[in-house]
Amino acid sequence: MSFFHRFRPKEGAVLDQDSLQAIADIPHRMLSVYLDSLAPSTPNMVLQGLDIAGGWSSGGPPGTKCPDPQSPCAVLEPGSAIVQNQKGETVLIEIKERQYIEWPTSNGPKVYAALVLTPEIESVQLAGGVVVARDKIRAKIGFVDVPLISKPDYLPLAVAIGNQKDWATDFRRIYHPSHDVINILLKRFEDLERSVWKAEPQGNAWGNEVLGKNWFRYQTVAASALQSTRAMLMTYPTTTMDRVAMLKTLRQQLEVVQEVSSELLQLIGSRDGAGPYADVLPKGD
Repeated sequence: MSFFHRFRPKEGAVLDQDSLQAIADIPHRMLSVYLDSLAPSTPNMVLQGLDIAGGWSSGGPPGTKCPDPQSPCAVLEPGSAIVQNQKGETVLIEIKERQYIEWPTSNGPKVYAALVLTPEIESVQLAGGVVVARDKIRAKIGFVDVPLISKPDYLPLAVAIGNQKDWATDFRRIYHPSHDVINILLKRFEDLERSVWKAEPQGNAWGNEVLGKNWFRYQTVAASALQSTRAMLMTYPTTTMDRVAMLKTLRQQLEVVQEVSSELLQLIGSRDGAGPYADVLPKGD
């Protein structure tokens, strides 16, 4: 039978190592449960900030940025994240100042690489080698090969999409309704809704009379799907996994107006550079 210790102070009780360990385990347990409630089986998550500096790109998956090609460094904004180290320990990382990370090659943002964050936890010793009961935790930020972003102790912050200028950033993040990425998505959905009402009767659903012979019904279903997705994004914070699931469902609903479903896929871009948003694309694309 499995069990764990819980710290319970009592007058006269001995404070042994297991008692202290019960206190030390509280942050790990709380962060792990919180992260699992947001996105099950996800080892790390950006809570806020930690965006690379640059303008938002017109193409690519949501959250794609275009860093300054003249800058010698990738600039990372302050922020916080829940991350996991190689031992599976979960910690909260807070970065309070801008970080400047030198590009790995002279090509600057044209390089094909990934910017990741990983926690580095070290025990602390005083002068004379005296060990104290605390760890030193710092964020280690740097560039790695793109396939390595799947490592559980690596939190991907930005990944080159392969066009030598744009970097995808929405891999494991929470966005609040006021975030720029959400606002950009909402504007794109408005454009898609206008396309719905301009679309001509065509496509597989129309040809198979899935909703009958009234084209207005097809347009209404598509417009309603866009409006409901917008409402969810405007109402509460969402994780990357939430947004991927929303867009995948939206793509399926928009197939009643095939022209607009195709326009939505254009917002995602190619599968190679789509990151987690590749799940939105139909299989085989």
